[in-house]
Amino acid sequence: MSEYVSPRISVHGDDISTFAGYTDNSLSYYSERTAKTAGFGTAEGTWWMQVAKMMGGSIVGNGAAQNSYVSMTAQYPAFLPGRIRKLAAGDVTPEIIMVYTGINDVIDNSEEEPFRRDYAKMIENLKKFFPEAEIWCGTLVRSKGPILYEMVKPEALDNMEFYNEIIRDCVKEAGVHLADLAAQGVAYESINLVHPNAQGMTTFAEAWVKNLKGEI
Repeated sequence: MSEYVSPRISVHGDDISTFAGYTDNSLSYYSERTAKTAGFGTAEGTWWMQVAKMMGGSIVGNGAAQNSYVSMTAQYPAFLPGRIRKLAAGDVTPEIIMVYTGINDVIDNSEEEPFRRDYAKMIENLKKFFPEAEIWCGTLVRSKGPILYEMVKPEALDNMEFYNEIIRDCVKEAGVHLADLAAQGVAYESINLVHPNAQGMTTFAEAWVKNLKGEI
């Protein structure tokens, strides 16, 4: 449970945590234009902005990127220092860092050893750059309907729990916080089996807040 009042929050991850202006436009899945398909048009509709509001806090930085992977076998892995530095805004650093990443590794069946190594490296770098921050890592979850179109075939996500076990191991070894969304049965509404719609963003945000507040 987080003890912070009006916490400074940063988010690190992949497509579902992006929004143009908060993340580089070229690396953002969501923008004011594309988010309208999902039923919201501004960053206020994202799950991480909703978490900040529910927690009475504010967003400091966002290191998310579209098509990001955990594994270094792909481009722009999550452990890169340049990405992690984006979680601060000048001299302002986060008190809470929320991490949700790995879905692209699941879809593409990243190999176990690189995924495990690079997830651990990501946590190591987060602790190095922000030693005072609470680091919360979320396990990966499936979406539910309504779905406008399929971005991936459902069977591409059948190996998700394999990667979640690695995430749990890395979190335990690093001594950081686990938001075990998968074990809690969280499933969010999406537009394409991967990216949340407006309701899905709220579902996801509420699940994160329950973890941060120790209500699980």
